[in-house]
Amino acid sequence: MLFDFMNFEKEKKRLRDRAKEICQSMSVEERKIADSWIQLRLFSFPYFQEAESIFTYVSMKEEPGSREIIETAWNMGKRVFVPRCFPGKERRMEAVEISSWEELSPGMMGILEPKKEIGASELKHFSLMLIPCVAADKRGGRLGHGAGYYDRFLKCAEGKKLCLCYKALLFGKVPMGKKDIFMDFLLTEEGICSCQKRK
Repeated sequence: MLFDFMNFEKEKKRLRDRAKEICQSMSVEERKIADSWIQLRLFSFPYFQEAESIFTYVSMKEEPGSREIIETAWNMGKRVFVPRCFPGKERRMEAVEISSWEELSPGMMGILEPKKEIGASELKHFSLMLIPCVAADKRGGRLGHGAGYYDRFLKCAEGKKLCLCYKALLFGKVPMGKKDIFMDFLLTEEGICSCQKRK
């Protein structure tokens, strides 16, 4: 069992390293074009159009941009929730509702998070959840950074889970453990697919 676990983690590290190389090779222009297509496809996605509440990440440099997504959701009158992380042993993440960029400040790893004085939401069901990844596959398998924040959060949250991923970071199969959460949909600049295979 120990041998299997070690190989499992080794494969995850290999894929993370490969994804990092791919990210570094993408130009600013390539990202911009990919982001535009991802946003265009998302905005025409029925679950986004009909959503009353959206949980979304605040993007880092290597992730599909979320700024335009958040602003579009606000303009459409949707409630927008973003993560706030707590490092340390618990590695916990909570959802906080925001209505302006002024409510955010740099948090973990310099990522924008809701300011500490803004209370967390008690909402556990979201119309749509937009989830980032390091890499993904068409089964709905998702590879994160390895800290487990999203998997722990998604275990207790309800709603359609849509992973946003650059096509270049879409692999044949991402290793998934018992605690890893599968996505319901996968969106790249080339299109959106429903993820049904759970093995």
